[in-house]
Amino acid sequence: MQQRLYAAVFAVLLCLIPPGASATDWTSYLNGRDRAGATTATVSPDLKPAWVYRTPARPEKAWSGPREAAIEGHKMRHRVDFDASLQVVFRGDRAWFGSTVDNNLYCVNADTGQPIWTFPTDGAIRLAPSLAHGNVYFGSDDGFVYCLSQADGRVVWRMRVGPKDDRLLARGRMISRWPVRTGVLVDQGTAYFGAGVFPHELIYLVAANAETGEIVWKNDTISQQNAGRNDLSPQGYLLASDTTLFVPSGRSLPVALSRETGEIIFQRKYSWRTDAGGVVGGTKALLGDGQVYAGGPHHFLAMNQQNGGVGESYIGGRQMVLSDDVAFLLDGEKVFCVDRAEHARASQEKQKWFLKARNDRRDPGKLATAQEKIKEYSGVGVLWQVPAELDGALIATKDYVFAGGEGQVTMFRRKDGETVWEEKVDGRVSGLAATDGRVSVSTESGYVYVFSNDASGELRQWPGEASAPFEDEQQAPYRKAAEDILAASGHQTGFCLVVGNGDGRLAAELAAQSELTVLAVERNEENVAQARETLQRAGLAGSRVTVVHCTEDEIPFANYFANLIVSESNIKSGSYAWGPDSVARFLKPCGGMAFFARGTGASEKEGEEWTTGMLTAINGESRQTERWITLKRGQLPGAGDWSHQYGNAANTSLSNDVHVRDGLGVLWYGDPGPSAMINRHEAAGAPLSTNGRMFIQGTDSVMAYDAYNGNFLWEYENPGAIRTGVFNNRETHNLAASQDTLYVAVEDTCRALDGATGRILAEFRTPKSEDGISRAWAYVAWDREQLFGTSTIRQELAARLRRRGLTVSSQTDAIFAYDTTSNERAWTYRGKNILHTTIAIGPKHVYFIDSSITPEERQELYRRDKGDLKKLTGEAAKRAEEEMKKYDVRLAVAIDRRTGEKVWEKPVNVTDTTNVSAGGGSLTVMYSDGHLVLCGAN
Repeated sequence: MQQRLYAAVFAVLLCLIPPGASATDWTSYLNGRDRAGATTATVSPDLKPAWVYRTPARPEKAWSGPREAAIEGHKMRHRVDFDASLQVVFRGDRAWFGSTVDNNLYCVNADTGQPIWTFPTDGAIRLAPSLAHGNVYFGSDDGFVYCLSQADGRVVWRMRVGPKDDRLLARGRMISRWPVRTGVLVDQGTAYFGAGVFPHELIYLVAANAETGEIVWKNDTISQQNAGRNDLSPQGYLLASDTTLFVPSGRSLPVALSRETGEIIFQRKYSWRTDAGGVVGGTKALLGDGQVYAGGPHHFLAMNQQNGGVGESYIGGRQMVLSDDVAFLLDGEKVFCVDRAEHARASQEKQKWFLKARNDRRDPGKLATAQEKIKEYSGVGVLWQVPAELDGALIATKDYVFAGGEGQVTMFRRKDGETVWEEKVDGRVSGLAATDGRVSVSTESGYVYVFSNDASGELRQWPGEASAPFEDEQQAPYRKAAEDILAASGHQTGFCLVVGNGDGRLAAELAAQSELTVLAVERNEENVAQARETLQRAGLAGSRVTVVHCTEDEIPFANYFANLIVSESNIKSGSYAWGPDSVARFLKPCGGMAFFARGTGASEKEGEEWTTGMLTAINGESRQTERWITLKRGQLPGAGDWSHQYGNAANTSLSNDVHVRDGLGVLWYGDPGPSAMINRHEAAGAPLSTNGRMFIQGTDSVMAYDAYNGNFLWEYENPGAIRTGVFNNRETHNLAASQDTLYVAVEDTCRALDGATGRILAEFRTPKSEDGISRAWAYVAWDREQLFGTSTIRQELAARLRRRGLTVSSQTDAIFAYDTTSNERAWTYRGKNILHTTIAIGPKHVYFIDSSITPEERQELYRRDKGDLKKLTGEAAKRAEEEMKKYDVRLAVAIDRRTGEKVWEKPVNVTDTTNVSAGGGSLTVMYSDGHLVLCGAN
């Protein structure tokens, strides 16, 4: 009877495994809904290279990483890098992976790498596909979830998750406003996925029948639950228990939802300074021991799967695999194996000492004791450990552990950590997968390596060298057209819209002859398929040229994105089938250009009407040559500037823009990102924007980007220029901008940079100080052909002087102005103790606060205010008089902006303008309409 029962169970298990599949297949990211990273597959150390795939260009992550600098003793690392490499899944003798570069899903022979079928999408495929029910499931940045037949790539079903086809620029790629960046988790006949990035533009979580695509539930209300917006942003691989779906959320902790209804069960937040045990949150997580292990840059925080509570364990490491009763971990210095239960209990004690270390960080003795205890408890439960500078990826098979890092993958024996095999690879390893006799290794430089116990020794590499897309005689006119357009426009970078893409000949030439990213639209579906195939062979598909099938009224792209608009169909036939109403909104203000071939006869008249329509729509100018009609878009009427930290030289914090209003949506997002910028808590100066350009002071350089599409323009290195404390007016910005020039102050010099190119146009220096002590150019502003500055000892220099026993009578001893038409200094005003953070520029005068005030001026202010005391009696009068004695009295000064001569000065009471709020803002001055406002900037 028992024998028959075993046979029946075995038969059921066989029925659950699809034909040609094995229980040791690797069918999803980290091999299961728990993302634990373990398999019972057997792999022996005699691995040999079988095949290599390389992307046409280096992959680029959806989000740039942080600056690798310590914040409060913690080194920051990338926590939203779910798409760092091309992750592979296996079933039988086939392998599948998606590409962030060319937007394709590939099905290949797992032994040879020979492509079996390819499926194109309109966006990057950023996460591993999932295999189930004979289908392959995946999501794309184009906003769709796809279910394809594993056999031939036929579409079984697909679903647009967001409400419509609406696209925006994201780090230079055109994506859906609701990209699918969760992958697709398939479990118990249901497919789970999410879409959307920005809560204020709505996010979606969906459960659908895995075989039919019929929606089981769709939660589209999470972002609307309160006016502050729930911050859930579904990005990274979903996880599931029998009852609960866990959703990684940007840099936050995973959120738990009911698998049955999609309702949130818990959404926890823990402080990295205290109960989280350090920095956690991100897209890395795994399930085990009744816990959700939420990964961070240094450790894993265990959260109870039922309620999100913490306290069970705090496991040090950057990568972790759970298998049986042990965990394998990488921390960048070693690979080690721990007894999970014992190590978890010890980690609770380690957390207590972590908190003591935080509390005693100013007591060297107590801090040293706490750190020793942390080290001691970190070693409890460790079964073995070996040195290994690896931290990129980790998996476990039946007998071995595979770990990857910078340029290397290593195989360790599972029972004792002995190294049994290793291989050098190109790039940092951040993806591993294994099935019987086979291991795939994915790197951040775009390589997929497959090593096999059965490899023949003949390494197959694909794709081969890219071929020219078009080599026939028909290509000559398009090659010449691209040359003419690029030369006349001057646009070598940015974005080009090709309307009426035809065969893709013009798009291919523009991509080949420039660094433009080309977005092409075409009505004819057969033309779209043919163009994609041709561009794929040339290595241009996806990241360089994307071809979209749509009509002229359905172009889904973001407004203002195109530096260039051209048309292959226009060049080919002379027609203007894509009307001004269809394309004008895409042309970028402040220099975007459209090129259309001139027609003859009837088409010449059509061209004139088309030109008139475009000019009306874009507020631009046109020019005609023998061959081309050229249109150039000017500034957007009603668009404002933000040229100084507080909007303008008058500090009004008011732009004259008439377009910015409620109902805002994301136009683009992208670089420079946190890696090139100082941490936001340090409060550096705000980005400035004039004439369609955005200027950002980074850590060691100032960078310029196109304000309408995020295209990088130039970078100027200026180490030492960064200033902190700007947000509450402890310091002034080091940048100011005119329409075409950026002024950058560093040390005692202000340089004028060309806004379009970053080229140095002029240099200006501070006047010599009367006390002989060198001062920096601190305050900087530009207004009406005048550049203003101050000669100031900034805080760092003042501290150095004090250490040397030196003092100065005034930190800011002068305000001065240059005429930027002649580049000559116009005047210098010497003050007693000028507050350089209070300067405001008006149409006739320069206003500021001087901290020095005479006793006579102070008494005059008292006499003036004592008039109000006469209205008070008794205790009220006494209290008011006592408060008057505590007045913070300064001197408000106005000087002529053209001559620097003093016009007037007046004592003012600024008692309630400094350090009065949570942000502790400092005194500043605003000018508007003949009035001065003295207030605390915060």
